[in-house]
Amino acid sequence: MFSRPVNLLRRSLFLTLNRIKMICKNYIVTGEDVNDYMVMEDTAYISYTIRLLYHFLFHNGFSKEKLNYMHLGLQEGNHELIIHKNLMFTEHFLVEMKHCYIEDKINIKSCFFNSKNECCAEVTKEVKWFDAIGKEVIKTPNQILRHFYPKI
Repeated sequence: MFSRPVNLLRRSLFLTLNRIKMICKNYIVTGEDVNDYMVMEDTAYISYTIRLLYHFLFHNGFSKEKLNYMHLGLQEGNHELIIHKNLMFTEHFLVEMKHCYIEDKINIKSCFFNSKNECCAEVTKEVKWFDAIGKEVIKTPNQILRHFYPKI
């Protein structure tokens, strides 16, 4: 039987997933997303990244209602935003989850592309699972982890 520490297995899966487009979604920059100069604000990039994570979870059978039933929430942590080109009011764009690395916390990377398929921004976001009953940050539950790493 092949035995290997789980952390090494997760790291190798991370490298594999890094090359695969996990999920993407089209959006339009709305009035809520922009500043007075009609440029998309930093907080909007973070918000769309979290929305995409919720969309990914929903696609895998974990709706917000099911997460509430399981007494689970997401607690946002640190993030890094790199803007290459501004997205403007009413502009169509695509958000693509490039990778998702899960251990005690979730680290995701999303890229934002304009209608010309130019990479306009990259967000690296840290998210933790929050147990609403115990009021504490917890590890990713196994039934959710299986959707990110099917071979575990």
